[in-house]
Amino acid sequence: MALLSTLASATALTTASALLGYGTWRTAQNRDRPSAGPLLAVLGLLTAWALFALGGKLPVLSQFDIVSTAFSLSQLGAGLLFPGVWVVYALSYTGRGSGLNAWRVALFVPLVVPAVLSGVALAVMEPGQAEPLLAALFGTMFFHVTVLLVYGVYRLVRFGWNHPRISDRQVAVVTGGVAAPYLLVVTWDGPLFTATDLGLLASGVLLFTAVRRYPVASGFPEADHIARTRVVETLREAVLVLDWDDHVLDVNDTAAEWFGTTADAMVGESVHAVVDGLAETDLAAGATGRVSLQTERGRRRFQYSVSAVTDASDDDAGEVARTLLLRDVTGSVTRQQRLTVLNRILRHNVRNNLDAALAYADRVNDDEMREGITENVQETLELASKARDAEEVMDSVTDAPEPVRLADIAATAADQFRAEAYAGTVSVEAVNDPVVRSHRPVVRRVLVELLENAFVHSDGPVAVEVVVRDCRDEWAEVVVADDGPGIPEEERTVLASGTETQLEHGHGIGLWFVSWAVTQLGGTVQFEENDPSGSVVTVRLTAAEDGRSA
Repeated sequence: MALLSTLASATALTTASALLGYGTWRTAQNRDRPSAGPLLAVLGLLTAWALFALGGKLPVLSQFDIVSTAFSLSQLGAGLLFPGVWVVYALSYTGRGSGLNAWRVALFVPLVVPAVLSGVALAVMEPGQAEPLLAALFGTMFFHVTVLLVYGVYRLVRFGWNHPRISDRQVAVVTGGVAAPYLLVVTWDGPLFTATDLGLLASGVLLFTAVRRYPVASGFPEADHIARTRVVETLREAVLVLDWDDHVLDVNDTAAEWFGTTADAMVGESVHAVVDGLAETDLAAGATGRVSLQTERGRRRFQYSVSAVTDASDDDAGEVARTLLLRDVTGSVTRQQRLTVLNRILRHNVRNNLDAALAYADRVNDDEMREGITENVQETLELASKARDAEEVMDSVTDAPEPVRLADIAATAADQFRAEAYAGTVSVEAVNDPVVRSHRPVVRRVLVELLENAFVHSDGPVAVEVVVRDCRDEWAEVVVADDGPGIPEEERTVLASGTETQLEHGHGIGLWFVSWAVTQLGGTVQFEENDPSGSVVTVRLTAAEDGRSA
């Protein structure tokens, strides 16, 4: 019976060592993952524990007292050290990081100090005198082992319960593999296997399964915990958490930098004391607006929004705080003001001056000079008029979208150019009669601009083809192709890059309007060369969900 028991134990421990060793090797192969290091320590320590236990079972080794004692002490050390390593892994996997700090070092103090004192007691005290002290010291260690083991399990179970990507089965397999050697010491008393043999075998099977089937070393759980802090800390916007008396509960580093102080100095103070300019601002949950604040960089304009903070663990809980988000919009406000003023000058002052220039041109006796002045002034007036019309059309994008039948819009635009007797022809072909949910005036103006671009920039008759069609049920396309001179390559380059420079710029605003409008409508536009000459412009807009009904 003793031989059978030894053989069974050796078989169980050999299997456990192989399974745990495989898990250790597999984790080492993926050690770049955020939680791989602590998991490697967990599996490596369990593998060593299983090998120590196996060495103690082998007759060729255990016949020597010193070797047998070394294996026994090594097993004891592994069993005492393992819960601390397990807690480090549980904290890492649940997003608390794997680095050592004062608190984590303190986790091992109740294990190391009693172990050292036990060694000192054995060395300097008589066996009979040391037994009460040793019993107390070992009792302290075993109690702390239990606390650490339960704490690590609690962390993982609680995290898995709230995390959608961690299955209950994964949590059960991992916690079962960790706890098995300790639980079976209490519950198992079989004839063939010792509790340690069976516990390590169970750990090997379960943790082998965990490494093979579950993301036990992956990094995504970390993001779930730290995103709320690290993402906020790296925001360029200032974030302040306020209580209901407008006192600061927390801030990110950006807020402290903006207002020339530190996060610690701001916490606990009234927000009105640390942020100059909020005195008359509504900070109720849901409030938004713009406010001028004094910062380290002088007076700046901010877009602010206030959000309520509730207790996520209690669906019935009320608002416990408010989050104030401040986004610096000084640059965008200034740009908007500049554009408004320039647009006003273009629409009114320049137009009035050009009208006066036309009146003076009639008094010029030189016919060639008079025609040149008149032609250039009229082109400038048309440009100003087009800018004004484009602004009005773009303003309509703020209205609610409606179903728009592209074939009807294309036909109307084509009829307009036929009526104006441009040199050339325009044809419209509708395939499947697509419908988009968009803004009719903007879509119509886009087509008018594309047709005008084809006709106006051609020195002779030009043939323009407009094709409207469905595109894979997600998009509707309007393709405008002509055989004229085409859009210059440098202008296509500028439109594709979205920026102009002094050396690279377009020759008008018509195609810019097309690009702006289509982008505003949520679509895409592509400018290409036609073969053998001319241009092809493809506009894609999102198809209406209700199919072809309009």
